[in-house]
Amino acid sequence: MPPMDKGQLIDDIRKYNVTAQPQFLAQFDESALRQYLNHLEEAYQKHVRVAGWVRKTPKFKLVS
Repeated sequence: MPPMDKGQLIDDIRKYNVTAQPQFLAQFDESALRQYLNHLEEAYQKHVRVAGWVRKTPKFKLVS
């Protein structure tokens, strides 16, 4: 896979962070954008793994 150019990095960042404005992101160099994109992808992966876990049987206590 060839390295992404600045425009592609910005497009991928905006997939994860839709509030990030392209004009703001364009101020950063490709290295910083790549680092930020990696951070967003890792955070997304952690969120997906944690959010996918569901307790099979709830543990209720009998109250008298």
